[in-house]
Parts: sequence; C-alpha cells; structure tokens
Amino acid sequence: MITYSDADSKAAIYEKIRRRRLPLNDYLYYIRRFVEIGDVVEMEKDVVVEIAWKLYEDPILGYLSKLMNDPIVQSVVLSSKLAGQIFYETMGRFVAECLHAEKFASQRFFTERKEAEKITEWSMQKKKDHWQALLSTIDEKHHDDGFDTDFMKEQFSHDGWKDPENWENLQQEWMAAIDERIQKEVTQKVKAKEQGIGGGFNRIFERLGERIRSQGMSEVEALQAWNMMDGQWIESEFEKKLHIVQIQNKYPQIGEVARKMGRLPDEDGKDHLTVQTGFRHKLDHSSGSDIEGVTIGRDLNALMPTELAQYTDTALEDLFLRKWVTSRLQVFRYKSEITKPARRLHSENASRRGPMIVCVDSSASMYGVPQKIEASLLSKLEQTAEQLKRDCFLIDFSVGIRPIELRSRRKKKALERMGIRPEDNENFEKDYFPFLNGGTDAQKMLNLAFALLDNGDDRYMNADVLWITDFLIPRTTEDLMRRFKEYQKTGTRFYGFKIGEGSSNWDQYFDKIYEIRYRPPRMY
Repeated sequence: MITYSDADSKAAIYEKIRRRRLPLNDYLYYIRRFVEIGDVVEMEKDVVVEIAWKLYEDPILGYLSKLMNDPIVQSVVLSSKLAGQIFYETMGRFVAECLHAEKFASQRFFTERKEAEKITEWSMQKKKDHWQALLSTIDEKHHDDGFDTDFMKEQFSHDGWKDPENWENLQQEWMAAIDERIQKEVTQKVKAKEQGIGGGFNRIFERLGERIRSQGMSEVEALQAWNMMDGQWIESEFEKKLHIVQIQNKYPQIGEVARKMGRLPDEDGKDHLTVQTGFRHKLDHSSGSDIEGVTIGRDLNALMPTELAQYTDTALEDLFLRKWVTSRLQVFRYKSEITKPARRLHSENASRRGPMIVCVDSSASMYGVPQKIEASLLSKLEQTAEQLKRDCFLIDFSVGIRPIELRSRRKKKALERMGIRPEDNENFEKDYFPFLNGGTDAQKMLNLAFALLDNGDDRYMNADVLWITDFLIPRTTEDLMRRFKEYQKTGTRFYGFKIGEGSSNWDQYFDKIYEIRYRPPRMY
C-alpha cells in the first residue's frame, strides 16, 4: 500500500502514484491467502491510494476482489485443494499477463516521459519560443486524459512562461496525463481479459471433475497429475501424467516410504528421534605420525617450526600476529582434523513431519520403467513436503550431483505454469531426470548429504535420508563408509528404495530398504 506523509512534496506524491502497481508477488500473496484460508482482499483498506485530488483503484485487484467475493467461487475453491490450485494458477497467469500489458504500455510512452522530464531545463529563449507549441502538442495527445490545456495557457500567458513554478506544474500535469493514458489502456486490457478468465477456471475444473468421476480416481491423484503438467488443460497430457501417478497404486511401497520419511521432536509422537546436546563441534588431534600435509590457518597447536621461529623473533612478531589474525599461518594438517558433531545423545518422542534428504539415481541403468517409478515417488514426496511444509533436499546423482531444494523447485514450477519463468538452473526437464551415460559414483552424493547432516545450524540436521536407486553402486571410500555407520549410531535413519532385481552390498548401512521388482517391457 502506498502511504503519504505531510512532508511529501507534490513531486514525491506523483512519483509514488507512478509506482502504484503492486509487485507480482503481492498479488500472488493475496490469491494464496484466499485459497488457503478464504481471506478476501479489502479494497478500501489495502489497495486504495487516496489524496486530495486523486483516487486510484487498481483494476487488477478490483477484479480479484470481485471474484473472491463471489459466493459460488468461494464454495468451489475453498472446498477442494484441486480447485484451489487451479484457481491460484489461473489467476496468477491473469495477473502476469496484465502486468506485462502495463509494462508494454509504459515502454511506448518512455520517450514522451523523457521529454517531459527535460522541459524545466530549457533555456529561457526556448521556453519563450516553444511553450505554445508544446501545450498544443500535449493537448492533441492527452485531451481526454485530464490535461487542462485552457488552464495551462492562462498560466503561461502575460509572461507567465517566465515563472519556473509554472513549468514545474506543467511537467507534473503532463506526467499525470501520460500515467492516466497508461492506466486507461491497462484497465481496458484487464476488462477484456475478465470476460474469459473466470469461465476459463470453471471449464478446467469441470473437465477435471468429469475425469475424476468417469475414471474413479481420487482428487489427490488428480492434483498430483495436474502439478506435473504445464498449467494448460490438455487431456492427452493429463492422461500421461495420471498414468505415472497411478503407479503408486501398483506399488504401495511408494506411499509407505513417503509416510515414513522425516521426524521432528513431538511429545505426543510414537516414533523416536535421537538428538544432540552440548557443544556444536569438537576438534581432535593425533600424534605427529597422523600428519597428512600442510595447510593454512591459526591453530597454535599445529604450527610449523618456521612460523614458531617468527613468533620468537621480535622483528617479525608483528608479521606473525597479522598472519594469525587473518588465519594465514602455515600449520600441519592431520587426518583426524575433520570436525565431528559433539553429540551427547538422548531420545525424544517424534512425529513424522521433519526434514528429508532424498538422493535420486539418474544414471543410465535407471532409464525406462525405473524412471517412471522415480517420477511417481518424487511427485508423492513433493506433495507431502508441500502439504506438511516439510523441508526436502533433493540430490540428483550419477557421475555428478545436482542439489535442489524440492519445495523451491515446486514453487518455481508453479510460477512457470502461470507463464512466469524464473531463471532455470536446475537441469530438470518436465518431471523426468536427465539421464547420463556411464556408471554411478556415490562419493560426491554422500559428501553433500553428510555436510547437510553435520551442520547443526542447518534445518536438515537429523533429517531422514532416502536413496532411490537400483543399488548397483560400487562402495565408496572407507572413510565415507565409516561415517555412514557413525550417523546410524547417532540416530540418523537411512532408507532405501530399490528399483529392480539383483543383490546389493549396501543392506547393512540402511535401516530399511523397500524393494520394487518390475517386469521390463518385451522388445521384439
């Protein structure tokens, strides 16, 4: 909301009016609140800009308010999560298109606005020679936009053109006329879009409702399939996504593992969670035989003899202190120098609404049917994380890793369905993983997962870890395998979701491995 103080000048007020349109995220916030809790934006309190000579009402919010106050819309949207999601995305696309139209209109008047900004800088001779022609030009362009040409001519007559205040007033009135023209154009576009936007929402929801009734699917399945689409109703595309979602009916392990993941302390919970107390980290050093190399730092217990010699030399003492303050001293590096959580463990009751770390295998061996099973499970996990507001970190791994915040990715995909395309740096394509040729290296994936678990300040500490893979993965370094067992001892739970047949040499490192055996399609 735009506010004004007594100290605001007329120029400052006009500048605020010029920026009166809300940012896109504010509109989406109003829509989201309506979908989630039925809160309807109050025009008089939230969005009206009012001063002595100007009353402005945002046409976009005006239409949203009108739609949200419709009892029929309220009954449909607030009674169905699927309808709420469709309404949110349909209205979001409507807002984005209106703001785009306004931006385009503003760009058309960019040159004229620059001309208006420069008239106060004209020379006196230019003002004398051109004020009448200028008023005539402005009147021709903005006669219907509130520009009072007769009044301005009266002000500039009888040497009024010499008064700088008159030129400032002219500049403000010209700017206001430009803004009024833009406002009219945007309002017309908004009204034109209004004709079909509400009906468009109803048509999509009715078609989905017909599919739900005819196929006997649940609304949860329909919502998952919708979230896998691009926001446009295409029946054939919906059928493809629904087929992926309904893989969960064939393999109930998908729903079971989604329910199992994630725990948080809860006095009423039946599950248990091992938590740490005490200091955040401890640092151990071994004897000199444990030396691995040389690094830089400020650990006085690990100083190299050359640095110690600088400290004892009065001429070099200042250099030594400067290197110590900036952590640039040469020190020995020990194999046991790796920080370890100082966990003094005890168990607490827990509920399954905590953070999750999901590691998804995207190597070539997972192509085909396993790919679809992965997509179905990931869709279920996305929905679970969104509904229960769980943090979920996704690590896509094969020969490399792609780390992704799953809830952030889901939000970006929703924006894309509304025609709002944020910068895409996730390397994921239409709910499928980009499969790579070659084997699977677990080392980078484990390093990242352990880093998340180690960081006591991070919200992923004590997260449950899930691997989705065929488990045809070579064992990694002894150090990582040892740390794997250490995390199990300190309460971290590791679950596996094995897709395919074949033995695995990872069983001892997991609390439970769910198995899905599928029949590969015959090739003729």
